[in-house]
Order: sequence, then C-alpha cells, then structure tokens
Amino acid sequence: MVRVVELRLAEWTIRHWTPFNELTHGEAASPGYRHAIERQRAQSNLPYGLEVWHEMRVLRILWADDGAFDVADFVRGAWEDAALAL
Repeated sequence: MVRVVELRLAEWTIRHWTPFNELTHGEAASPGYRHAIERQRAQSNLPYGLEVWHEMRVLRILWADDGAFDVADFVRGAWEDAALAL
C-alpha cells in the first residue's frame, strides 16, 4: 500500500506516491519502527514515484531512499514548454 497525492490542473495530472500510509490508532510513529515494518513487506526496490500526464503519460520517475532512481518514461514534446510556462 502506498500514499498517493494527485494534482489535476486543466490538461495536467501529476501523481506522486510514497510507501508511507497514515498511522493506524496505536501504531508507533518512530522512524525505526516504520523501517522495520517496511522491510517485512514485499515492495518495489524503487518505492517512490512521480508521474506527469499531459494527454498521455509523459514522465515517470521512480526512486529509493538509498539514491537509486530510474527515469522509467520520458516523452519529448510540446508539454515540456507548457510545463515551463506554469
């Protein structure tokens, strides 16, 4: 399970996700506890992500706490100038 934050603005959709969810009642909030729980769960090696959609997915970046990352999708086009104009 991941926490997803999504922004929709006209023809744009920007989606960001992390492996962190809201704490349940009574769950410890310490970072050490969180990391221990995360290691027990099967998850992607790159659990963080950012997607940009402009009529289609034009950018998808994945990364991890250890600095590993992957630009999974990148499509050149007019959306780049439109993004810079925002």
